[in-house]
Amino acid sequence: MKFADVILPLAVANTYTFGVPLELQSLAMVGCRVEVQFGKRKIYSGIIHRLHDHKPEMYEVKPIRSLLDEGPIVTESQIKYWQWIASYYMCTIGEVMSAALPAYMKLESETYLVLNDDVQIDHQVLTDDEFMVLQALQIRKEKKDHKDKK
Repeated sequence: MKFADVILPLAVANTYTFGVPLELQSLAMVGCRVEVQFGKRKIYSGIIHRLHDHKPEMYEVKPIRSLLDEGPIVTESQIKYWQWIASYYMCTIGEVMSAALPAYMKLESETYLVLNDDVQIDHQVLTDDEFMVLQALQIRKEKKDHKDKK
């Protein structure tokens, strides 16, 4: 099995190792954003720092939930630069990542999605996953509108 050390946007000293599911092993690369569960309920997007075959002995490895992009969004050179920044400013690489990435690239359990009524969406160009998210947002909005009218 393949494993990935993932940088999380948190003030934690180390990267954390997650299992790379079989279906993602050919797609996972250093610099890719991944969705992972950290703790019992928290979901974060992290960056793959390193891929390897060494299973951690100290804890049970959780699998990567999904890849968020088709390829790397940061280079290995950028990750090395983040490490230097973390060392120089005595902070964690996760804190540097959090500062370096734009807000829309960071998924956290507290992320709240809303449907923008001002945007026209062409349903023909959506992937199946995007269409399902759109439907869920529309249903949630309809329920909220119905509840607000009462």
